[in-house]
Parts: sequence; C-alpha cells; structure tokens
Amino acid sequence: MWVIVLALFAGAAWFAFNTIRASVQPLGELADPFPEEESRPEGSDEARGPVNFLVFGQAQSTPQTLSIFHLADGRRRIDILNFPQDTTEISDLEDIPGTVEEVETLTDARMEHVMLWDLEFLVELEAGQVSPEEIAMDPDMYDADTVWTTVLEEALNVRDPGQLNSLASALTPYVTADAQLNTGRITDLARSIRHVSPENVASCMLPAEFDVVTQDALQRYFEEGTPRWCAELFD
Repeated sequence: MWVIVLALFAGAAWFAFNTIRASVQPLGELADPFPEEESRPEGSDEARGPVNFLVFGQAQSTPQTLSIFHLADGRRRIDILNFPQDTTEISDLEDIPGTVEEVETLTDARMEHVMLWDLEFLVELEAGQVSPEEIAMDPDMYDADTVWTTVLEEALNVRDPGQLNSLASALTPYVTADAQLNTGRITDLARSIRHVSPENVASCMLPAEFDVVTQDALQRYFEEGTPRWCAELFD
C-alpha cells in the first residue's frame, strides 16, 4: 500500500500497476491487529467497494499519529482522515486491536487493513528535511496531517518508474501491516485504483471530540459517501 499511495499522489497511475507488480516486497506483519469479529461492522463485498486502512505512525516505538485512508466506493478517490494527537475519542494508541474497535465504533465502518509506519521513514524523503535525531528529540511535532502532507509533497516529484521503485524499496523497512495486506492484495488494489488522479486525493483533520450530531454525520459519510470529502463535514 505504501507504493500505491506514492504512485497515486505522483499522478503516476499509468505505470503504477506494472511498477508494483515488478517491485513489490512483502511487508512486515502485525500480529493480531483486529478485534473479535463479532464486534465489527460489515465491510463491502463489491469488487470496487470502499476500503478503509487504519494507519498508525510511531516514533521511538511509541504511537504518535492515527489516520484513516478511505478508498471511496468506485475506487476513484482517496480521502485521508487524520485524528489530532490530543483526540479524546481514542483511549490508548498502544492497543492496536482496541484502537481499531474504537475507530470502527466511532465511524460504523470496517477497517479492512491496518498499517504501522515508523515515522523515521521521513528521513528518506527529501521534502521531509528531518534527521533521525530530530524525530527522537521531538516526535510530537509530527502530527498526522504534517506527515502525510510531507509524503504528498515528496511523491508529487516522482515522475520516473525507477525513482518510484527506489523510494518504495527505501520505505519498506519502515512499515508493517496486517497479514491480509500481502503482495497479491496490494497488486489487486493497485489495479482497481489506477485511475485515481492527484485531484481526487484529499485530507482533513478530524475534531478532537465528537458530539452525537458530528458522529452521525461521520457515519453517514462512510455509509453513503456524502459529502464528497470529509473536510466538508467540519467547515
């Protein structure tokens, strides 16, 4: 999924599939990242139905950021929903299955995949302009919106398949994921979203607290796909 995101952000859909098929490497595996199945919402069984990734970012082995990567129904757009670091909706980012359960309860949407990124991957990005020492000294400065904005800025400069291969290989050691996110699944997802353009990728920052009205609106967003972008929920 890391190379899918970069390929999409780069507007490189025309070569993304072949690049991924040729270069994808197995990701490190997260052990038991999901809660008990009976407590989870149903996902879509449509071939091009929506898919949600719950994405953790950690610094110095401590979870720091939390985002939902939402591949919308039809696979023509991607919305990144970032939780603020001081969110009161999640009780313990150290507990990955518990966090998945809390996010699924909040959104009433199934998180089909879970990814954990070491924020030191920013060292590999020229746009990051950060050293490992800076991350170690002040990991809190990297909120989710800053992290993925940095990825966007870097990936937009990637225009060559060789560069994309190199960047994907450099980032692989920094990411682990659920066992279902294997090379076959990544390739299938890449094929299904190869027509997404940079104009159809957006992000928003979720509120720290949800009242009944905003939570209902968020759940309708995942269920119905409206409004088009999550940022419109909180204007």
